[in-house]
Amino acid sequence: MVKIVIFSDSHGSYDEMETVLKKENPDMVFFLGDGERDIEYLQYIYEDLKVLAVRGNCDLFSELPVFLDCTVQGVRIFATHGHLYEVKHDRSLSVLKREGRKCRADVILFGHTHEPYYEVNNGIILLNPGTIGEGSSLSYGVLQIEDGTARGKIKSVKTE
Repeated sequence: MVKIVIFSDSHGSYDEMETVLKKENPDMVFFLGDGERDIEYLQYIYEDLKVLAVRGNCDLFSELPVFLDCTVQGVRIFATHGHLYEVKHDRSLSVLKREGRKCRADVILFGHTHEPYYEVNNGIILLNPGTIGEGSSLSYGVLQIEDGTARGKIKSVKTE
């Protein structure tokens, strides 16, 4: 089994991410943008932890990609911040879903809205971990992959 923690929108706050990493002890992390320096700091501390990251609309001058299309243990993952796919204005997420289908994704990860979101749509998991850095409802995502099958969950920092 592979355990993946998903963060987004840290906006200068890495303390909560560090707390979650200590608690969850993941095999890898996806960071979905808006806090590139925060994730760089955590990569420095956890140098053996595999981290995949994309840039967000607030990661000015970042050289990170705007999306990732990768496979983890047989599960195809499309990851993006979401600002280029209209996730704040298109509540049906049709643009994002279309891009995920183009990549034949089993899992679509996105951020940007600061609102946690989890849905299984036609067998595809859509997961937005919410924000790990701003507001009173800090959250993150966990994706577990076993035998080519993914299961996702949103967790609250305060109640978990």
